[in-house]
Amino acid sequence: MILRKVFTGAALCSMLFFSANVSAQSEKPGVTDITFHLLTWVKHLDGGLDKYFKKEKGEQLNQQLEFLKQGLNDYKKARKTLADSLFRNNIAPGKKDERNLETLKEKMSFVMEKLRGVTDLVNPELQAEGDKLNEEIYNALYSDQPKYLSYLEAFLGGLEVTKKDLALDGSTAYTRLEESVNIISTLESKINRKMGQ
Repeated sequence: MILRKVFTGAALCSMLFFSANVSAQSEKPGVTDITFHLLTWVKHLDGGLDKYFKKEKGEQLNQQLEFLKQGLNDYKKARKTLADSLFRNNIAPGKKDERNLETLKEKMSFVMEKLRGVTDLVNPELQAEGDKLNEEIYNALYSDQPKYLSYLEAFLGGLEVTKKDLALDGSTAYTRLEESVNIISTLESKINRKMGQ
């Protein structure tokens, strides 16, 4: 009986040690894909227009939406160009590319700034959702702990990212960004119609 307890205890300790060791080895900086939350917020913006639209702020809102749309388009195009180049040149993971990583960071910082411009002109509920999204982006870009907005950024940061992860990440992010841009265009048209009433 005592012997079995000793063996069970030893087995449990070694399992804990092994899992802690594996965890330490496989610990990688997190990837925070914000395109899902971004698309969700843009859909909420479009769906909730009647709740926050004020004619006197319509022109300003449309201008901020246009800036945000431009920022998202620039980020989307930069991502696609980089991802296509990585695949075309068959670049292996594990090597940092600070210049291109910084380019994507700058483009997303612009998006973050323009997102803030839109949140200032909507109702408190959407403002809170936008602020939370902005905070998520900020933490991924400027946190002390290395975090990345996608597997593409993680790859550029020198992490071991598989081609499969890169391809899936690129396709999903591109589609969501494209959809966000299209919804913003629709929203701008709705605002223009309301302004003309």
